[in-house]
Amino acid sequence: MVGMLSAETPCHDKDLPPELCVTEARSDFGMVATGSAQATEAAVRILEMGGNAIDAAVAAAFMLGVVESPSSGIGGVTNIVVHLANGRTTAILGTSYSPTAIDMESFREFKKSDRTFGYETISVPTTLATLEFVRARYGTLELATLLQPAIDTAERGFPLSRIQIVKTKKYFDDIMNSSAYMRSLALEDGRKIGQPGDRFYLPDLANTYRRIAAEGVRSFYVGAIATEIEADMIRGGSFLRKSDLAKVSVREVRPLHTTYREFDIFTCPPPGGGAGVVTILNLLENFASDFVAEDSAERHHVLLDTFRIAAADARRVDVRQRHSGRGPLSKKNARNRAKLIVPGKMGPKDTFSTPLDPECARIGENTTQVSVADNRGNVVSLTQTLARSFGSKIATPGLGFPYNSLLAVYSADRAQCPGYLRPKMPIVTPMSPTIVLKDNNLFVALGSPGSNKIPPLVSEVISNMVDRNM
Repeated sequence: MVGMLSAETPCHDKDLPPELCVTEARSDFGMVATGSAQATEAAVRILEMGGNAIDAAVAAAFMLGVVESPSSGIGGVTNIVVHLANGRTTAILGTSYSPTAIDMESFREFKKSDRTFGYETISVPTTLATLEFVRARYGTLELATLLQPAIDTAERGFPLSRIQIVKTKKYFDDIMNSSAYMRSLALEDGRKIGQPGDRFYLPDLANTYRRIAAEGVRSFYVGAIATEIEADMIRGGSFLRKSDLAKVSVREVRPLHTTYREFDIFTCPPPGGGAGVVTILNLLENFASDFVAEDSAERHHVLLDTFRIAAADARRVDVRQRHSGRGPLSKKNARNRAKLIVPGKMGPKDTFSTPLDPECARIGENTTQVSVADNRGNVVSLTQTLARSFGSKIATPGLGFPYNSLLAVYSADRAQCPGYLRPKMPIVTPMSPTIVLKDNNLFVALGSPGSNKIPPLVSEVISNMVDRNM
């Protein structure tokens, strides 16, 4: 079908709410998968304008900052894996860092309060820089063009979904502690969260996007927007400063690579979560595909022990490691570690993993994924997050987007997963955008939300497709 996205397949399960129904969409220009109809439509629109997969993924990411603002946006972080039409695969790391001016005494006091949100939890936001980096290097359309669908939607409004209402109700009291964020979500009347289908407007965010389109990304990091951000951070007690924004550096690096059966796996290197994907698949490869395809208790046991070993081994990978043929990421290590797994017999806990501090259990439950392939052979897997729902629950007056809460998981005093907080520290995330190829052709591009469950989720989906023909 040539033309705009078509999604007319009815929902056959009448008990499911509309947003949970699986529909089929068709276009001759490529393939798009996101968690939002509006984001998917924005990407398709860009493909139909002549943009490539990179352009479409960036447009979808900006749209998700509007329609999935509890989980995504320019106050967060983004990692990307790209497979280019020329056969090269690369990774774009939008690694966040802890602010330079962290006052450890203040942070200790914050941790004692047991809060998981607030100005103190904000690390350096890198999503905007990351999206612009990949667009400028591999895209074909101007930034303003890719922002326009999101601007239109933020300004004209979009229908509320049930899940958005559920999330808003769950975190409503936290959100109401931030008057600017409350206004940015149009919640001046705290008794009116909305009903499914009500239109939701984000005029402040539309204006911020419009400013970025006109002034460029530099405005956010060194210009007028950066000045507004710093003033708000100082007022609120955040450690983030304009000097931190000015130092944001997006890096293009080799993705982690391994093979699984006859498939090539390319995933996000540290400080992203792809090390977990590599270690899990390397371990699973030591078991016959027919066994991994079984519906048996033994198979599930092997999967669980694989995840446990991988969690331990991935934590031994240095954040600077970019090669997947060495140390914990090697096939040799996987062969040795797989010998510890005896189907049907649980091994001792300390054989596989060291106990995690409770603070390390969840880095963030809300993350969004964009997967795009165009008809030229370009493929993008893009994952971005604010950490927890609604991030820090903080928005700068007039800017309309929430900041991340990535510092909330860190300790002020002792080493623990992923470490104790210190200035200018790279923030470790489990985000694992992944591209799977067979004979250099696309098999699947995927990623997932789920905090520390992301590497197991991504790996098991790959195994289900390869071993179980799902």
